[in-house]
Parts: sequence; structure tokens; C-alpha cells
Amino acid sequence: MSLLRTLRRILAGRAVIGAFVVLVSPFLLGVYDNALMTPLALPGYFVMSIGSSIGNTVFPNLALWVFWVPFFGIFYLIAIGIGGLYRTVRH
Repeated sequence: MSLLRTLRRILAGRAVIGAFVVLVSPFLLGVYDNALMTPLALPGYFVMSIGSSIGNTVFPNLALWVFWVPFFGIFYLIAIGIGGLYRTVRH
């Protein structure tokens, strides 16, 4: 298997995309409508509150919507770890 194909599977494989969707979608549903809040969104709420508090301390003049980019980045890195763990256990 080529290095490029292996790297693509590590960074954007089905396991990574699935883990990212499972981590982010409950939080996004809760943001969209409060009636859709579930306990599955707890990791998202935790990461968003910690990130917003740190970001607001470091950059007090920025709006809170700016912190969505690091939120998605952190969950993408977590999804890469979950996807890698899944591939390791599966093989």
C-alpha cells in the first residue's frame, strides 16, 4: 500500500469521518434547537466551554463564534485518534 493511500486513510478514512460525525452532530443539534439537547453532546459542551473560556481570556475582543474553528479542529484530532485506534484493533 502506498504511503499516500495510508496517509489518506489515517486522516480521512471512514472511521475518522464516522467518529467526527458522532462527536460533533449531537452538539450541533443542541445548538440548532434546545429541544434536541442530549447527554451525548456533553463532550462537545465541555470542549466548547473550555475553549471559549481560554480563548476569551487570551483574545477578549473576539466574538465567540470565532472559537468554532478550534472546536472543529480539536474534535478532528480526537476523531483521528479514535479512527487510528479502531484500525489498530480491527487489524
